[in-house]
Amino acid sequence: MAAAAAAAGTARALPVHPSSSLPASAAFGPLGSPECGSGGEGGRGGDGGQDGSPGRPGEPGKPGKPGTHECTRYSDLPDKPRAKLTVADKVRVVLVLMNEGATEAQIAEKYKMSPDTVRLWKEAYLKRDWPVLMNDS
Repeated sequence: MAAAAAAAGTARALPVHPSSSLPASAAFGPLGSPECGSGGEGGRGGDGGQDGSPGRPGEPGKPGKPGTHECTRYSDLPDKPRAKLTVADKVRVVLVLMNEGATEAQIAEKYKMSPDTVRLWKEAYLKRDWPVLMNDS
């Protein structure tokens, strides 16, 4: 069936990540997936003008919580021991902290470290001091 659709030019394949059979969008993370939450509700478009008069602008939508982004809740933190966290995981931890998805105390408790280490990661991220995040600290 798929071969017939492909021969007819009606099939549209998703790009596939080279190391997986998943579509590329799925292979690079859960952004946009149900476990990452969603944005706000979109607005209604404006009405078109009549008889040459200009149209009315649309109504704004209902945005998500200001200052938050996809996958920045406490539940989105990596579930692995601190020693196994990669630089990307540590950046995720900092983004969750900065977007108020978790407090320093919650993160410190989850990864069995001091709140000072959480602050150190945040400062390193803000200063783009990547070697600090590459260490096992």
